[in-house]
Amino acid sequence: MSARIVYSSGRIVFIQLILLIGFCALLGRLVYLQIYQDIFLDDQVFTRLDTQYSLLASRGKILDRNDNILALDVKGYSVGIDLEKFKYDQKTIISLSKLLNKDPLVLVKSLKGKISGYKEISRNINLETKEDLKSQKISGLYFRENLRRSYPERNITSHVVGLTDIDRKGIQGTELVFHKELLGEEGSFEGIKGTRNLKLEGHRKEAVSGKDIKLTIDINIQSIAYHELEKAIKEYDAKAGSVVIIEPKTGAILALVSSPSFDPSDRKNLKDMSKLRNRATVDVFEPGSVLKPLAMSAILESQQYTDSIEINTSPGWVEFEGYKTSDFRDYGVLNLTEIISLSSNVGMVKLCKNQDIEHLTDYYQSFGIGRYPTSIMIPAREGFLPHSSQFTSRDKVSSCYGYGMTLSALQIAQAYSVFANNGNFIELNLYDEFSFDIPIKERVISEDTNKKILDMLVEAVNSNRGTASKAKIKNRIVAGKTGTAKETLEENTTYTGTFAGFVPYKNPEFLAVVVLHGLSGEDYSGGKVSAPIFSNIMQQIFLMKDLKI
Repeated sequence: MSARIVYSSGRIVFIQLILLIGFCALLGRLVYLQIYQDIFLDDQVFTRLDTQYSLLASRGKILDRNDNILALDVKGYSVGIDLEKFKYDQKTIISLSKLLNKDPLVLVKSLKGKISGYKEISRNINLETKEDLKSQKISGLYFRENLRRSYPERNITSHVVGLTDIDRKGIQGTELVFHKELLGEEGSFEGIKGTRNLKLEGHRKEAVSGKDIKLTIDINIQSIAYHELEKAIKEYDAKAGSVVIIEPKTGAILALVSSPSFDPSDRKNLKDMSKLRNRATVDVFEPGSVLKPLAMSAILESQQYTDSIEINTSPGWVEFEGYKTSDFRDYGVLNLTEIISLSSNVGMVKLCKNQDIEHLTDYYQSFGIGRYPTSIMIPAREGFLPHSSQFTSRDKVSSCYGYGMTLSALQIAQAYSVFANNGNFIELNLYDEFSFDIPIKERVISEDTNKKILDMLVEAVNSNRGTASKAKIKNRIVAGKTGTAKETLEENTTYTGTFAGFVPYKNPEFLAVVVLHGLSGEDYSGGKVSAPIFSNIMQQIFLMKDLKI
């Protein structure tokens, strides 16, 4: 039997030696990394797995007095493109432009010259648009969830609620005034992510939503006023208009409407920036005869005349200080009530010419004229009331029938609330947290004077000859006064028609001021255009109230 002899060649030995050296080197490297590079490796691993991102805070809601939502945050999406995967072809560009409502040339220009990276092409699209885009199966398209501001009532409350920019920062109205309160506090997440960005563990700080802001506005009343104003502007071809409705006993503003208006949810096609102006609080104008009851209250309190005095207004005009003032017709001899109900300029001139200038201006100021309405918070103007030292004798008598000073629709509502509150001034308010169950009252005129003015305002609406007869409503007695002011600019003459009134005349529930600007047709007086709007609005409000809607 012969034995098998196994020989090891030199090649095998060499290979084994190389493998042994490699193993030793690898083992040594692992020992080195473990001992000397452990912190570095941990950092590298964590960097590749760590994720950090912010959690958006919902902006606070804006509510009406009955908690109906006027503004809120809703889920939206940003659209972006991965430029390395995106294919530039005409069909894709046209499809994207159509769905995103963008100009194809603008879209192409924004992407031109870029071949890598990511490019956001649209923000704040809704879910429906997102799904439409996904159905196109465009390569390189991606979406990011975000929040966008939504305004359910659109044009109806736009001037009061205001609006935000694309980053939800308040830039007008309530959105601007209470931006910090509405803003909220962003949250954050920092932790480890797994496959498909699955969050495995980490620290999460929840976002804190912003504070809700409640207005005194009643959206039902606001909506009625808005639609009636829009209808009247078209009917009388007015340039603009406003309606203010308040609750006299509390000073709460129930409606604050301006036209033309805008849709804060869709501003892409907004080219006329004047639509952003809140005309009810910002536009000031000479009020005309709507101011006569204020002047008459000052005249009565001066005690220069007895209640039984009668003024001869014939022949229908009067000349004073070189200026001629006329009535609509020759009214003859009038008592004080008739001077207001028939709106006699001649009668007011004759009553005012002997009044002390400081006495008149003090009374005007006590009604809120020339005072900034601080409590409403949103932008407003104080109007113009000259200092008594600036009044000439002619300015004095002109002021008594509404010329030589300016007011906004809001300030007229503030002034007339004195008559509705038995001679007391109660400051108007727009926000629930600044209103009082028992409002602060400031006596302006005596109860006796207020009763006499109230009788005059009732007569102006309810007598056969009163200028405000079209302000009547069924089953309730209205008290109010009309005003018509002429404005001439570059030989172009237009009129502003106003009506201010409240109902019922005893313990009023609602007070409203209706103003139409830029009237130039046959019907331009406050009695013909503004008084009917008041009547239509109040009829609907009381019907809604009676039906408990």
